Amino acid sequence: MKQHVRAASAAVAFAYHRRCDVLSVYERETKTCNEISVAVCGKQVDGYDYDSECHVGGLLPNLYHHGEGASWVLSPGTSEVCVGFEDDASTFFSVKIISDHVKVFDCREDLSFTYTVWWRDKQRIAG
Repeated sequence: MKQHVRAASAAVAFAYHRRCDVLSVYERETKTCNEISVAVCGKQVDGYDYDSECHVGGLLPNLYHHGEGASWVLSPGTSEVCVGFEDDASTFFSVKIISDHVKVFDCREDLSFTYTVWWRDKQRIAG
């Protein structure tokens, strides 16, 4: 699974389930900080990967990472768990939220990756 798609999946899952805006994620295993911002409104995902200088988004469950040229499916479940499939790598994966961390399991590589998430509450617009 491509690293930027993995990081985007972690960010989208966290933003969706916690109803917050994600500012960045840090992958512990590779010691990689991904500057990626993600907001989810209903099923609409709008994000920007600052490292790849590209947009990330779509309508859940169908997502696209413009920098990687990668499309993938991310299906949110009911208990802070998502399952997905990355088309380019032909791999299934799962995403589980635990406190302020996200675990992504790549089924093809049989590897797990843990992300620390920086986030903020959604901005409320007074009207």
